[in-house]
Amino acid sequence: MNIKCKADRFDKVVAGNVIHLLPEPEKALYELERVVRPGGKIIIPTYINMSKGTGRIEVKLITLLGANFKRQFDLVSYKKFFENMGYADVEYYVMDGRMPCAIAVITKKAGCPVPLQ
Repeated sequence: MNIKCKADRFDKVVAGNVIHLLPEPEKALYELERVVRPGGKIIIPTYINMSKGTGRIEVKLITLLGANFKRQFDLVSYKKFFENMGYADVEYYVMDGRMPCAIAVITKKAGCPVPLQ
């Protein structure tokens, strides 16, 4: 995935409910980091499973409608995803509901290069 714009261009970038659909979400995250300015925010809301059964019926329905989930997250695996990519200072917010959503907010550090792909 390549975003066709210059590096360090935006104050905020958002990838809403998409990383669970991508075969290589790490590449998308690196590209988001490339285009956000130092001090800018990368905001990634994603549906999560809070417990066995919460959201499962909805996921099956959405899959039947054509969505191709590459992975499903609960809050622990969502946090682990970012940790495994080297992001240590991530803020997390959870929005409860029929299909709960976790929002990861990453602040790009000044002078910090984009992680190697």
